[in-house]
Amino acid sequence: MIFQAESNNNLLTPEQVAGILQVHILTIYGYIREGKLDAIRLGRSYRITHQDLEQFIESNRINNNK
Repeated sequence: MIFQAESNNNLLTPEQVAGILQVHILTIYGYIREGKLDAIRLGRSYRITHQDLEQFIESNRINNNK
């Protein structure tokens, strides 16, 4: 299926993501604007899926292999 509907409980606001990552809301908007964090544009607001947030976290993980 090309389009898979997301339920509302699977979508996070930028404010919620900022709280989860413990960063300022403007940092989240910067990540979205720079293409580092995928988001869905709904009118004038954004929503982020849990999957996109998990991918963002994994892509920014630092591996300390000693």
